[in-house]
Amino acid sequence: MKCDLCHQEFGLSHSCPGAFSPAAQLLLADDAPPPLNGGPIYYLGEAWKIARWDDVAIRRNAKDPRATFFSIVFWLIATLLVTLISTLPLLTRRAPNTRPAVFLFVLIFALIFSVLAIALVTFLQLTLCHAIAKWFFGAKGKFIEVMRPLLLGWFVNCLTLIPVAGTLLAAIAWTAVLMMVFEEVDEISRLQAFGISAGINLCIFVLEVAFLPAFHL
Repeated sequence: MKCDLCHQEFGLSHSCPGAFSPAAQLLLADDAPPPLNGGPIYYLGEAWKIARWDDVAIRRNAKDPRATFFSIVFWLIATLLVTLISTLPLLTRRAPNTRPAVFLFVLIFALIFSVLAIALVTFLQLTLCHAIAKWFFGAKGKFIEVMRPLLLGWFVNCLTLIPVAGTLLAAIAWTAVLMMVFEEVDEISRLQAFGISAGINLCIFVLEVAFLPAFHL
């Protein structure tokens, strides 16, 4: 049931706080616009909501042009964090006596290469998922609208840094975020969104396993 005065949903009993102001009603609505002066802290909060499958936050950031810049920045930070923590121990073990200047040069080169590789994989993944949703399931969203919440929520892939189970946890979390975004933005069914997300993730994982030995340091 819904209260006619405050418009809140309730069960058997309800303590009505009275009518909300127009501003408060707008904040409670699904289509509440993002703040015009939202900064990094605001979009960090939005990224956390997206990672927790908040459908309202997904739809809000999909339509928010300001989210484009912050989504790319947050994706870059998360990617650098993953690659740095993964690459640094490898370089340290393989070249323990390397001069600092040479070590720094190799580290920077490795980070740039890794970030570019992840960027390519991420772009191909999102493009394929969106294209399949468009071609076969009549998806209605735009690619940029899909990209914004997905790049904001990409930081769930930092779970790969957890020893042993990290890769599996990251795959599950990322598949869930993909599924929710394609369901909400492209307006396809949850089962279709899950099938696309899980299928593309599995294909990319197989390719990574197949080609990863070629890039060992």
